[in-house]
Amino acid sequence: MNSSQPPPSGLITTLPAPPPSRVGWPWTTETSPALYASAPAGGWPKITIVCPSFEQGRYIEETIRSVLLQNYPNLEFLIMDGGSHDETAEILRRYAPWLTHWESQPDRGQSHALNKACGRATGDLLGWINSDDYYLPGAFAVVGRSYPAKGPALIYGNDQVRQGDAPELVPTHRHPAFRFQVAVGGVTLPSHATFWPRASHQPFNEELRFTMDADLYKRLAAAGLKPLHLPDFLGVFRNHGASKTALLHAVAETETAQWSRAQPWTTHCLWRLSRLIDRLRR
Repeated sequence: MNSSQPPPSGLITTLPAPPPSRVGWPWTTETSPALYASAPAGGWPKITIVCPSFEQGRYIEETIRSVLLQNYPNLEFLIMDGGSHDETAEILRRYAPWLTHWESQPDRGQSHALNKACGRATGDLLGWINSDDYYLPGAFAVVGRSYPAKGPALIYGNDQVRQGDAPELVPTHRHPAFRFQVAVGGVTLPSHATFWPRASHQPFNEELRFTMDADLYKRLAAAGLKPLHLPDFLGVFRNHGASKTALLHAVAETETAQWSRAQPWTTHCLWRLSRLIDRLRR
């Protein structure tokens, strides 16, 4: 491409216009489609993004745009809203032409919504983004190029943390991990920056309200899926007063303690080893 020519435009020219006060990613900028001009061997794998949602109308449009404005050439995007009473349904209707499937109706909780979405998925890779988090530009290109070069894997990258609407993003640098570290809970993967093969997927535990992601990744690793760390920043976790992290901290501690009590002594030994390895790597 001649450097004097502007890069080709993607969906940003056809998506609904952002609110006037919103600028930058993913409102007025996009991942350039030119990034996908050279496909990896075997072509770009199909990526399915599942998004459970409930009463996050304040943030879900940013989430949606961060997926669509990847301009990824082989994307499936499924949103399961639990019947929100805020502006969520209106936003979903506005973006419906670009969504593979969406619905807004009561469900049995986040894990149920995830299971419904994954049951519809047809992609090679699955990714899960909550409706108050979002992906960073170019994330899908990085993930797509990593598959399946090193075989089936739990693919994860670095991520960032944002406090509400504050502009600052605080980086979280993840590290490579052994499979046993994930399986015993010694290393926790960020759901907003993790992808896994649909062929390896197992249903989410609908009895869990908070730790369903850690539970899934433990089971996938225990079943033989190796973690693959990418050094790129893939997603942003948003911490705010109405987030599950803020509201269900005690629930997370309870679910983690229940899991821990059910494990054999060997798991606890491996967990301690995992924490030691993590400290040495830092």
